[in-house]
Amino acid sequence: MQRKVVVSIIAILAAALLLHTIPVASCKYIPESYTRSTNYYDVTGKPYIIATLVGGGEFDRGEDAVLAITLQNYGAIYRIKGDKYLDPDDSDYDDEMKLASIELGVEVEKSAADRVDAMLFADGAPIDVTAGVQEIESIEAGKTETARFPVHIDDNAPAGIYQLRLVMQYDHIRNVQMSGTPGEPDINYWNTTEKKNQTITIVIEKESDFVVIDVASTLLVGGTGFLNITYRNTGEEVATDATARISDMLPFTAAKNQECLGTVAPGESATACFIISTDRDAVPKIYSISTGIRFKDEDGDIQISDPMQIGVSVAPKVPFSEKLLTNKWWIVTVAVALLVFGGWRAWKRGGESGVIFHKTRS
Repeated sequence: MQRKVVVSIIAILAAALLLHTIPVASCKYIPESYTRSTNYYDVTGKPYIIATLVGGGEFDRGEDAVLAITLQNYGAIYRIKGDKYLDPDDSDYDDEMKLASIELGVEVEKSAADRVDAMLFADGAPIDVTAGVQEIESIEAGKTETARFPVHIDDNAPAGIYQLRLVMQYDHIRNVQMSGTPGEPDINYWNTTEKKNQTITIVIEKESDFVVIDVASTLLVGGTGFLNITYRNTGEEVATDATARISDMLPFTAAKNQECLGTVAPGESATACFIISTDRDAVPKIYSISTGIRFKDEDGDIQISDPMQIGVSVAPKVPFSEKLLTNKWWIVTVAVALLVFGGWRAWKRGGESGVIFHKTRS
């Protein structure tokens, strides 16, 4: 009696060793309605990718960074079921066994993710993703690949926790069928495309940050005056032991190029007063100089603010004659006052002399 058996998985896997000597044609897509191929196995399995951000995910405002995100494929094959019954007494039994083993070798790749596109979106977070798409050829089950996204944290980004959206789109095998001969097999397969969203959490850290809100100066060509700079802490942390600094540059010479501001809380302002001498050959105009703040953060670590450019006005030196003309009424007033004072003293002295030397009649 002719005996029909289900193709043994163990026998098929053993026959798969013959693949090393069998030329296999390239896999190709075929229409789903194509029926001339044979399906030897129904294999259940698929990729399952989990994304994880490498590192702590903490960044400073204004920072350029690269987000390294690992893509781990936890996919697996859950079931292998024979679909085609083979008769060992058939003349083509050996050929079918070889074709079945070839199919199984491809079917078990259902757990691999192919042509992976990883796309990162800020979704309103104060972050510029400068390269939003990363392509990965394949991620086999149990394997890990890394997608790297260059980003820029906005200079004025508020501190806080932000959620980025990572979209992963990939193909994987849905079904495989065989045709042809073991010497020239045709592997006919169908793919399916899946898309998965995942949240990537990053933190923009609190920090002290400073801006210049006012500049006032009394600087004249060839003279010495004051330069008052008012700073405001626009950050979220208290800055302690804050010291304001200005750069040394011609035509200015500072008695001290740094002044203590002390403790500056978020939203508070503080003013540094610098005594500045201006060279005689300086040109009257507005000069650009750099200033910054050195301070300690809430962890006691020393920080230095970003450089801030300010405009410092230098006025022309006023000639002495113009000073006299400008102050003529003061001069007249002082002169009159001196004359009055001198006349009063003379009158007083005269009165006193009359008392002392007055002659009495005998």
